[in-house]
Amino acid sequence: MSVNRSICPDIYHPAIARDGLLTRLRIPGGVLNESQCLTIASLLESLSLEYIQVTNRANLQLRSLAKDLDRELLIKLADCGLAAGNSAVDGIRNIMTSPTAGIDSQELIDVRPLADAWHEYLTEHPELGVLSSKFSVGFDGGGSVGIVDRPNDITLLAVGDREFSLYLGMSERGDPPLPVGVRLDSDECVPMLAAIAQSYRRGIEVLGGDARRKPRLRDAIGYYGLTGFGAVVQREFGTSKRFIFKNPELERDLGEENGDVAQKLPILSERHLGVHQQRQSDCYYLGVVLPLGRWTGAQVRGVGNIAVRYGSGQIRLTPWQNLIIPDVKAIDLARVQGLINDLSLVTTANHPSSLLRACAGASGCQFGATDTQRDAIALSEYLAANFTLDRPLNIHFSGCDKSCAQHDRADITLWGDERTRSYRLAIGGITDRSEPEPSDLFAPPAVPIAIGNLIAAYHHQRHPQESFQSFTTRQSPAQLHQILHAV
Repeated sequence: MSVNRSICPDIYHPAIARDGLLTRLRIPGGVLNESQCLTIASLLESLSLEYIQVTNRANLQLRSLAKDLDRELLIKLADCGLAAGNSAVDGIRNIMTSPTAGIDSQELIDVRPLADAWHEYLTEHPELGVLSSKFSVGFDGGGSVGIVDRPNDITLLAVGDREFSLYLGMSERGDPPLPVGVRLDSDECVPMLAAIAQSYRRGIEVLGGDARRKPRLRDAIGYYGLTGFGAVVQREFGTSKRFIFKNPELERDLGEENGDVAQKLPILSERHLGVHQQRQSDCYYLGVVLPLGRWTGAQVRGVGNIAVRYGSGQIRLTPWQNLIIPDVKAIDLARVQGLINDLSLVTTANHPSSLLRACAGASGCQFGATDTQRDAIALSEYLAANFTLDRPLNIHFSGCDKSCAQHDRADITLWGDERTRSYRLAIGGITDRSEPEPSDLFAPPAVPIAIGNLIAAYHHQRHPQESFQSFTTRQSPAQLHQILHAV
């Protein structure tokens, strides 16, 4: 195993981080079985690590490694499906699917076979290893728990019982992909992905770049122009069927014309948490909170045992750093919830540990100005001890302006300030990047009190059924300042 100097590591090529070596286990579609859980738990024990971390791409991350994983261990991981058999493509970003694919009562198409087929294609085409490690594909079945708003390079969104709309990531870092006016039958999806990937590969040969920062798909699209890139893809696709990539910035009603529900309704990241009835008769899934995505060895074993005894043996990781246990019978729900609690885990979306997202922060990243992981845990413990929340909120800690843990807007965002090692605070959107006044900064120990003040004011002063964002929007800056700094 060699050290990877690129930004995105993989199991064969770890990266150097502030807290040691960093590597990731690629979990296509985020689906695990009991055998893999046992392997992960044993891996943590052998490496003397307390936990493995679910990422916002529904794969698994190991931090603070003292040394490379040996060859025997790599072979074991590959044999049980925790690493690509072809090391050339293991570094390509994890394939994302709707975490409730195949069990969502509202979905139009079960996208798991498509994700499997795309994973197989990548494995059989090592030449695609030259693509940027950030190259990412998502499959959204059009159900109640969607991923079309996640920042993938390509997303296929189900819009009919055999039809998908093609989305491409063309905007800035972290923005969701946009529809380009192309409809595909189910059996055209993988050939289209292949045509785009191969066209992108050839575009890299023209654009150049280096091993650390390869051109992204959006760079290739920018080079050809969207229509021109579509023509290149058309030639690669090779069928008599004609399609034209349309610029969504120029055709603002494109999503509405396509009937793409995802363009009209926000996707709620907490929707998968708790107990939900599946499309299968007398089956339920439970969405379980993993605080900051941390999953201890004992919890990995415990969840694996629960899934085997009371479910189908399957566990699903989500892009919101949580997990799902599917296929639980109604008669077993109370027992399963009790066993989850015994593992010190919860299933409620309004529990403080479910509210938080945090990047690696100063303890793990050279860019982090604050210890976001430590400070997020401190806030969670403070809220749990002092508040009973009656609805979900989303609180995001970012050690710098890169916003690695969560690209979309949060109810509350805390940005690490490099000069003061304190936090700038934004409510309901992106904070002002100008030099903050001292009174606008919060030292880490002051953060729990300030956020607690804000939540208390919301609970006591809101209108009936008023959302947190609506409440904070109608407060003046002076009122918010007074709330946050109340003694």
